Amino acid sequence: MSTSTLTRRAMIKGSAGAFLAAAVSMNAAAANDWRIDAVHRWDDSFELVIVGSGFAGLATAYQAQKEGIKRILILEKMEAYGGNSALCGALMCMPLTKMQKAKGIKDSPELLVADMLAAGRGFNHVELTRTLAENAHKAYDMLVACGVEFQDKVIRLGGHSAPRAHLPKIPSGGSIVVPMHKYLRARGVEFHNRCNVIQLVQNTDGRVEGVVVQDGYDWHSGTFKAVKTIQSELGLVVATGSWGQDHEFVAATMPAYEDLECTSQPGSNATMIKALLSAGALPIMLDMYQLGPWSSPDEKGAGPGSFFADYAFAEGIAIDPTTGARFMNELADRRTRAEAQLKVLAKGNKEKPNYPFCFCSEETASHAEGFKAAYREGTVKRSDSVESLARLHNTNAEALKASIDEWNAIVAGRKKDPFNKPLDVKTTLKPPFFSLRLSPKLHYCMGGAGITTRAEVVSAQTCRPIPGLYAAGEITGGVHGMDRLGGCSSVECLVFGQIAGHEIAARKAQIIKESLS
Repeated sequence: MSTSTLTRRAMIKGSAGAFLAAAVSMNAAAANDWRIDAVHRWDDSFELVIVGSGFAGLATAYQAQKEGIKRILILEKMEAYGGNSALCGALMCMPLTKMQKAKGIKDSPELLVADMLAAGRGFNHVELTRTLAENAHKAYDMLVACGVEFQDKVIRLGGHSAPRAHLPKIPSGGSIVVPMHKYLRARGVEFHNRCNVIQLVQNTDGRVEGVVVQDGYDWHSGTFKAVKTIQSELGLVVATGSWGQDHEFVAATMPAYEDLECTSQPGSNATMIKALLSAGALPIMLDMYQLGPWSSPDEKGAGPGSFFADYAFAEGIAIDPTTGARFMNELADRRTRAEAQLKVLAKGNKEKPNYPFCFCSEETASHAEGFKAAYREGTVKRSDSVESLARLHNTNAEALKASIDEWNAIVAGRKKDPFNKPLDVKTTLKPPFFSLRLSPKLHYCMGGAGITTRAEVVSAQTCRPIPGLYAAGEITGGVHGMDRLGGCSSVECLVFGQIAGHEIAARKAQIIKESLS
């Protein structure tokens, strides 16, 4: 065990031995009252420690290992690896990939940047946005190298000016996490789960040298078996994702969202953003959150219905039950759609809710990802006529029929769409219809720790990088601005993870060069 110097913030000081002996029965809240001020002997040491086993952490390990880092450890708080990345739909919007080029799709990093700035309402840190767009194709090449299999299609998501969303063979984050995990294990990368990081350890010069962890952590109870210190010789990378399930932190930063359901995995709390802030990280837009416009009140989190909704939005329409009419561009950016849905919901109340709904024809449902599961679970429902669809959603049948007729005229080219929705696939609406009720859920933390284009965490005191500290993915802020486009968060994780891994390898090369000079 470590002979670290430990101090308690309140009341008493204790020896390392007394603290570690008590750690077995101590809960997480009590443990957070302790801090390690100095480490005299580490319990374990690696060249690189990565906190978080999702896309960002895996991409970091991939690039670092590829460039010569030998001893790499990935820490995961939960029992299962992958975090939110394993649960997502894994649609990845990447311009200029080999697949996109082969399909003759005209696109560019500049066009993606323009789309992201529009969605982010200009709050983006533009150099970070540009870094993502220009390096996205490298992430595609990395995934292929790790054995990820892609479907032979590229689709358009809401707010994008071109089809650029790539889908793994089975549209789930597990289709990426699992092959990357296997690839890295085969090359000596170590993984350690049920390991909750509670502190970043800095030396007297402020350089981050390692972490304090609760080993054998049980997120259900907050208990753990031991407290240990782990050194990261070349630098530490934090890639832990969101804090959307931390209702206390969400309420403190954005009270209006306090009661919203969240789509994130249950362990998504604010422990690591707090650790970064305690280490001096610059906070960026911590009160900004994204709501998922494809969410349904009829399933928990973001289930298969959310995948189906993307297809219903693209090839069908969304309706306000009070009017029986469309109320938005179904392929607008996420914030625009979520805000439009909230206005529709505001027309109802708890006793008589007014859920907007989207629907499509069987022609769309037959190829929509998530349809079979969502239909089986009852989230998506079938209606064999306009009248039955109207009864299901408590709307006027004549008004609904007029909306369907108008849409079909738009598809046929006889009428201009008043919402200017792009039509990559022109599908006529006819029965049977398949519909989904809509209600936005908290989906993504837009803010986080400030970083440079080299994935270095920025100090709030100096506005310069904190030595030895890097971060990638949703734990960071600025890439997307006020709101993000679908299919861009996965790419952010992969791109900045690769950059962080490269920077760690570059530091090793510099140390070797200096030692030889």
